[in-house]
Amino acid sequence: MSEVPFGRTLYPLALILWTGAFGWMACALSRDGAELAREAGRLEDEAAALDVGARRLGELVRASGERAGDARFLQDIPNILPEDKGYLRTQKAIEGEVRLLRAKLAKRLKGAPHLVIDAKANKLYVKKGSQLLWQADVSVGRGGVLKDAKSGRKWEFVTPRGEFRVIGKAVNPMWRKPDWAYVEAGEPVPPPGDPSRMVSGELGAFVLNLGDGYLIHGTKREELLGRPASHGCVRVGAADLEKLYASAPNGTRVFIFE
Repeated sequence: MSEVPFGRTLYPLALILWTGAFGWMACALSRDGAELAREAGRLEDEAAALDVGARRLGELVRASGERAGDARFLQDIPNILPEDKGYLRTQKAIEGEVRLLRAKLAKRLKGAPHLVIDAKANKLYVKKGSQLLWQADVSVGRGGVLKDAKSGRKWEFVTPRGEFRVIGKAVNPMWRKPDWAYVEAGEPVPPPGDPSRMVSGELGAFVLNLGDGYLIHGTKREELLGRPASHGCVRVGAADLEKLYASAPNGTRVFIFE
């Protein structure tokens, strides 16, 4: 009996082993593919559920907005149609009273020019009798209190209310810097007559003096006009201040209210 070469025996054996390993890998890959397919299907189902949930949430948000609008409308109904039937009569009575007061004021002023400053709206009105000539945005006192820790003195930054008169006017005025300005800046307060207190250009080109340290003057911060921003004086923009200086002589009455 002849002997079979070793190489011929090894080759079929290797082929059988390779075929078996390939089959095993193919089965494993098939199982993995099936698992991936099932996972993809599950993810698609979850995505569809999320999409449905998102649409439902959007519908709820829109419905909530509509209900809020309805609630606001129902809330406003008492203002449109007041339950108290005397409301409209009261309103008419107030309107009549305002007209009467305006007529009395016009008669008292006898057609004289005067200034009206609405401290709440930060508006200045130039009027002649009951006629409005023109108006301007202004800045009145911003409020608040400054206290000097050393001396205990306090300053309240408000514009006073009431009736005043223009008691003096000036062109290119100098500002005598008050004590509170140094305290606010954290600087030492100089003696009352110290020349360093005199500052130019701070009050604008014109000033109208209302007395007791209160002025109508210009401002370097015109972007703040229409808001309370001053330390108590009434600030006016440059163009309106020039018109005001020309139209309000000494003795002009000034009414400040809120």
